Amino acid sequence: MVNRPPEILEIKSDTSELKKVEDFLEDIFERYNLSKKHFNKLYLCVSEAVINAVKHGNRNDLSKFVTVKIICLTNELSVCIEDEGEGFDCSEIQNPTVKENIRKESGRGIFIIKTITENIEFNEKGNCIQFKINCSE
Repeated sequence: MVNRPPEILEIKSDTSELKKVEDFLEDIFERYNLSKKHFNKLYLCVSEAVINAVKHGNRNDLSKFVTVKIICLTNELSVCIEDEGEGFDCSEIQNPTVKENIRKESGRGIFIIKTITENIEFNEKGNCIQFKINCSE
């Protein structure tokens, strides 16, 4: 894989837009001839982040947008998902696997992303998540 300019998709704050996200990712995999074995891992993380951005970031406000940016780097994909919301303090995310949180429904998406990806980061405002997915064979 050769370094390329970013691929950018902007969607409305509506979970029905997830099909556009899936099509966007499939197109990137096809154009850059990426191994399909990495697709499900990428789609799971991106869809979790987009759902969080729509529901928690933009609070389902259809006047706000979510931006998905993918940069194809050598052996990895760099992903950035940003919403137009107020942001949040990522240090307040509780571990969903500890006993007192096991029945809580929130926090699982970020936990999944942290488990699957590398170099997860949030911007200072807390309305943008960035992570990398290894695509080496």
